[in-house]
Amino acid sequence: MKQGSGVGGQGLGEGNRARVFGFCGSIKAFWLASILLAFGLQPWALGQPNLNELQQQAEQNRRLQQLQQQRIAQLNRDLANLDAATRQQLAELRRLEAEITRLERERAELTRQIDLLEGQKKQAEARIASLQKELEGLRERLSALLQSLHRERAGRYLPLLRAESFTDLSVRSKWVGVLGQHQTDLMDRIKNTVRQLDEERIRLGLLVDTLTERRAERQQRIAALAQNRQTVQLTVANLRQQQAGRQVILRETLQAQAQLRAELQVLQGRIAAELRRIAEERRRAEEERRRREAEERRQRELQAQRERELQARRQREEAARRERETVREVPSVPREVVGALQFPVRGGRVAEPYGFQGNDWQTLQGAEASSPIVAAADGVVIDSLFIANLGYTLTIRHSDQIATQYVNVLEPRVSVGQRVGQGQVIGFTGGGVLIPSDQMWFRVIVIDNNGNFRYVDPSRYY
Repeated sequence: MKQGSGVGGQGLGEGNRARVFGFCGSIKAFWLASILLAFGLQPWALGQPNLNELQQQAEQNRRLQQLQQQRIAQLNRDLANLDAATRQQLAELRRLEAEITRLERERAELTRQIDLLEGQKKQAEARIASLQKELEGLRERLSALLQSLHRERAGRYLPLLRAESFTDLSVRSKWVGVLGQHQTDLMDRIKNTVRQLDEERIRLGLLVDTLTERRAERQQRIAALAQNRQTVQLTVANLRQQQAGRQVILRETLQAQAQLRAELQVLQGRIAAELRRIAEERRRAEEERRRREAEERRQRELQAQRERELQARRQREEAARRERETVREVPSVPREVVGALQFPVRGGRVAEPYGFQGNDWQTLQGAEASSPIVAAADGVVIDSLFIANLGYTLTIRHSDQIATQYVNVLEPRVSVGQRVGQGQVIGFTGGGVLIPSDQMWFRVIVIDNNGNFRYVDPSRYY
């Protein structure tokens, strides 16, 4: 084999460059058509909403529902916290009101006691005034008596002249003394009573001052508690306002979630309708294909019947024409490449073999998401095609007879025209949404001398 033609060759000849890029264009067109047919889409239906778009919308709707559910759970937690805080503040408010009520009762009792003591104080003052008035009268009478005695002393002989006898004089002198002593004792008793009443008045005044101070202290505590009660009432009002706001947000969120559910149901209905439409189109296409095949078989049978009736010359010409129209046999697999390719996913395995469910690729499973993809052999990157649902598709030409193709590449590490070596990392799995991020589709392409190609089982080349 000439240099550059075998597996791991160092390059491509200048004469083969046009054939390479022509082959690349053919593969790209064939691959795009295969993708559209594999997912039930026709090439002319690309501009219409397809099943993938509807499924993406449904998935986005589900994510929004999850976010709304999380938001509802958070709002419920906030409402529970606000409700607990409100109950705590209401309990504090009831305690303050009970304390204020108790203090007001105490203040009313103190006021009643103060009023009672004030009344007693006024009674004592009135009695003191009455006794003082009586004392003044006694003083005046005592003064008059003293003046009388003084006059009698000054004219001590006049009573003797007026007395009828000595006994009468003695009785009158004694009686005057008794009256003076009685007046003196009465004044002393009144003074003692006044002194006691004055002391009682002072005691009542002190008691009234004490009760007044206690009432003022109760009033200050009531004012402080009333201020605290106002603060607690404002806090309760604020908490209730926050609860009302959260309830409004919760109600709106529940309405939005219900709307999302309704939209999801509509999307699911559209997806089901799209699936039914795709199934119907496939059924019709299958029926059309079978009808065409039956028609072709009927036409071939008629033609064969007519050809048998033709002359031998026409039969030879018809045979020659059929031979020209018969599909040429593809070349066998080059023996020199069997067992020469490296497994393209590091640490991977074969998840689905070649030909599974009619597939012309081999599904490889990586060790994890975004597993490294390596070149199966030395070669040149001849194509890099991006398809939104399948990621990047890289095609590497290894020789004139063989190429490899890598589907679901996340971000290529190589570019078209770049030479790569066997085992070189060319990208990572996970570029598309229809293929799991840890898988890759791998194809081995065999090319004949006329540029025709076919896919073969890659397991024959490891």
